Amino acid sequence: MGPRNPHRSTLTRSCAMNSPHPRGRTAAFAVVAATLVLAGCSGGGGGTTGTDAAKSSDALTTFTPKGSGSVDKITWNVFQGEPQTVDPFQSADYTPNMINSNMCETLLAQTPDFKIKPNLATSYTNPDPKTWVYKLRSGVTFWDGSPMTVDDVVWSMRHNMTDKSSFYGYLYANVASVTKSGTAEVTVKLKKPDYLFNDELASYAGVVVQKKFYEQHGKKVGTPGVGVMCTGPYKFAKWTRGQSITASRYDGYWNKSLPLKVKNIDFTFLTDDSAITSGLLSGQIDGTYGPPMAGLSQLRASSAGKLYSGPAPLAVTLVVANHKGAMGNADVRKALQMAIDWKGIGKQVYGGEGTPASLQTVPAVYGFAKDGLTPYADSVKTDGTAKIDAAKKLLAGVPADVKSKQISLVVPQQAETQQLGVGIKDAADKIGLKFKLDVVPATGYSNYLYDPATRGSTDLLYTQFWPNIPNPLDWLGLTAVTGGTFNQSGYKGIDGLYAKAVGTKDESARSKLVVQMETKLHDEMNPMFSGIQLTNDVWLGSKITGAPAAFDYVYYPWAAHLTGSAK
Repeated sequence: MGPRNPHRSTLTRSCAMNSPHPRGRTAAFAVVAATLVLAGCSGGGGGTTGTDAAKSSDALTTFTPKGSGSVDKITWNVFQGEPQTVDPFQSADYTPNMINSNMCETLLAQTPDFKIKPNLATSYTNPDPKTWVYKLRSGVTFWDGSPMTVDDVVWSMRHNMTDKSSFYGYLYANVASVTKSGTAEVTVKLKKPDYLFNDELASYAGVVVQKKFYEQHGKKVGTPGVGVMCTGPYKFAKWTRGQSITASRYDGYWNKSLPLKVKNIDFTFLTDDSAITSGLLSGQIDGTYGPPMAGLSQLRASSAGKLYSGPAPLAVTLVVANHKGAMGNADVRKALQMAIDWKGIGKQVYGGEGTPASLQTVPAVYGFAKDGLTPYADSVKTDGTAKIDAAKKLLAGVPADVKSKQISLVVPQQAETQQLGVGIKDAADKIGLKFKLDVVPATGYSNYLYDPATRGSTDLLYTQFWPNIPNPLDWLGLTAVTGGTFNQSGYKGIDGLYAKAVGTKDESARSKLVVQMETKLHDEMNPMFSGIQLTNDVWLGSKITGAPAAFDYVYYPWAAHLTGSAK
């Protein structure tokens, strides 16, 4: 679907609104020797112990325990470093979204249990296939006390649709017009039926900002001296460059069902793994999402707080970037995927947080297609261990000139990703493929994802991917449809099915089309491998509790659930 800007921090998460996010912080520990990595990936020495790594789906939690106490101030670290802006139209990665999700709200909301529900829009109707009508919530105010009006909503949607700097404009590709159709009603007319568009309003495609503020400040919106003007539970208070962004509770917030017990939050920008871990253990940092993999064992053993794991729509995988080389052969793709020890990688490289994924799309995103995708995923499920003999057998029928072509994989220079790369190279070597692992600086990695000239003839690219919303059509549109941000090879195999599915109103029929697409992608192992799915980690220091443990911090006001703990 639409392109996004490469991330611009020292970390490598590619800044896509539904990024391929290389999940990296600045690594504080060196990559161990290849022999140790390979031993770890095959279940041998080094790394996280089996006890530490033990995770099962029934151990996951959606919310951390509720509390009731009030807290004046907490420090929360955003692991990816300082954002470039807090303008939600340009927020499309972990760091800006982790902050903005508490300040700027959307017409619909995606909840920590991966459902989509009304929010600033209380209801919506679809009177005909090319019309969506939204009723707006009354009693909502911006932080300056002025009411949210239909004009603010129309302006926000049109800005998303027409402003070239917005990351979310591509989601308006089928929109013909956005108009005020009542004192609290907005009507969207489509060029053709689009049953994905409505759900996308639970991302920043549906963000609402104050029209007057944007018209007054123009391109300075989102900068340290100006900030933003929204309706969320926390208001922009202060941005000290290089140090922190402070958000303060908005006591006029409309949603009284949320606890909203923390008065002030300082968002800090540490990116070094050891510094983050030390800060969490000492209590200097009260909480964080995505604590360092290298520190998980220490955190689990500490009494300074508690580490929780929740479900997440996160996949670590390989993108097939070039069909002209050996990766253009389906049997080569399937053999390599089969030979990789995904189970060992999930356990050793990702500290037990990763488990083998049956499909390219992970269960947290199955959404309306859950009843169809779950049994299909179960039917193709493996334990993720390397199947070397089966892979060699599959390769036996591949022409020699294809097998002799060198396969290149590019990964960013970070501990986790380098270990992942070495594990994949080991798999390729064991089945007789010519394989080259290229490690590039983390700060430049996103150029390989977004710039064809930089990528050149690279065959495979590492990615950590999450979608905008819990909807499989969003995932597929980004990864496997012509024009999709992460369809670097230009794969066209499901274009027709996808177009039909987006235009299909009946959920059952749409679900069957999704299963057809996933089946085709799995059978071809293209254009993205079935890799590993990750859980979401959150660390809460001993004085706070209540945050969602599920991965829902990029568009949902997670901090409004925080309270003081009983301690």
